[in-house]
Amino acid sequence: MKQENKHRRGFLGRLIAGLLAIMAMIGLMAMALSVLSGFVNPEKFVWMAYFGLVFWVIFFYNVIVFTLLLLMWSRHVKIALLALLISIPGVVKSFSTGKSHGEGELRVMSYNVHYFDDMTGKEKSQQEVVDQLVELVRQQQVDVFCLQEFREYKKKITRQEAVEQLGERMGLPYHYYQKKKHFGGNVIFSKYPIVAIPEGEPFHENNDYGVIVTRIDAGEKGSFDVACCHLTSFQLTVEEVEMISDPSKNKAEVQKTGKSIVRKMNLAYRKRSNEVSQLLNDMPHDGRNFLVCGDMNDTPLSYTCRRIRQAGFTDGFVKVGRGIGYTYAGKLPWLRIDYLWCAGKVQPKSFQRLKFKGSDHYPIVMSFSIEHGI
Repeated sequence: MKQENKHRRGFLGRLIAGLLAIMAMIGLMAMALSVLSGFVNPEKFVWMAYFGLVFWVIFFYNVIVFTLLLLMWSRHVKIALLALLISIPGVVKSFSTGKSHGEGELRVMSYNVHYFDDMTGKEKSQQEVVDQLVELVRQQQVDVFCLQEFREYKKKITRQEAVEQLGERMGLPYHYYQKKKHFGGNVIFSKYPIVAIPEGEPFHENNDYGVIVTRIDAGEKGSFDVACCHLTSFQLTVEEVEMISDPSKNKAEVQKTGKSIVRKMNLAYRKRSNEVSQLLNDMPHDGRNFLVCGDMNDTPLSYTCRRIRQAGFTDGFVKVGRGIGYTYAGKLPWLRIDYLWCAGKVQPKSFQRLKFKGSDHYPIVMSFSIEHGI
C-alpha cells in the first residue's frame, strides 16, 4: 500500500509538472509578444497591442509559474526563467528604481480631470472637485499645469471665463487652449508668460489630433516648449470596464458586449498610431527644450511610447520615479497611461504620482531644471 501511494504521488507530481510546463510555454510566448508589441504598428496588426497592454499581468503570471516549478524542482523551470529574462526590456520601460536628484527649479503637473466629475462615489459637485484641485495645485507649487478634459464647471459661464478664473485661483495666470470647436479639453496653465510660437514654425496653428503646444519663458530658469496631449481613449463605459475587470458577473452580457469593446479598442489603437505619427512629424528636430505631457492612453510598451522614445524623449518617471507608477485610477490594474516626457536640456530631478482621487486618473508631478537655459 505504501508503494502504491508513493507511485500515485509521483504520478500526480509529474502530471502537475507537465501542466505547469504547458503554462510556462504559454507564459513565454505571451511575454515575447508583449515585449515586441511596441514594434508593430496597430494600423498593420492591431492584436499585438493587447499583449503590451497586459504586460504586468503576464509578468506576474510568469513569476507564479516560475515559483511553482522551482518548488517542484522541475527541469521545466528553465522555460519560466527564460520568460522572465525576456521580460527585462519591458520591466526597464515600465518599472523605475530611479533616485530623486533633489528638487529642480521648475515643477510641471499633468492631470486628466475627467470634466471635473466626481469619481470617488461621494457625489461631490463639480465646484467641490475644482476647489480640491486648486488646493492641490497650490500645495504642489506647480509652475506649469497641463490639464486634459477641461470643461466649464459653472452654469452661465463661458469657457474663456472658466479658464481665466481657474488659472487665477491656482496662481497660474497665463494660459493657452484650443479655441476651435474641436476643443478637446486641453489647457496649459503657467506661472510664467506664454510666448506665441512664431508663424511658420511647427505647432504655430492649432491641430485637430488632441495636442496643443505653446512656449513658456521662465526668465533666468530657461524657456521651453510644452505639448499637452490627450490621445484617443478606448471610450469604454463604466459598465464595460466593470465587465472587463470581472467577466464572470454576466456571461451572456460578456458575449453581447465583448464585440463592441474589441471594436472600440481596435479603433483607438489605430487612431493613436496616427496621432503619435502626426505629433512627431510636426515636432521640431533642432534639439530645443521640450516637454510632452498628458494622457497618452497607452502603456509603456505600446507603439505610441516606443515612437516617442525613439524620437529622443526621456520618460521622466523611468528616470527619477519609483515603482510601477500606475496612473489609471479605475478598476483595471497597473496601467500607466499618463506621462511627462522631456527632451533637449530639460533635466528631470524628481517625479511623483499623487494619491489624489478626483478623477479616473492620478495627477503626476515632475520637478526639472534646464541646463544653462537656451
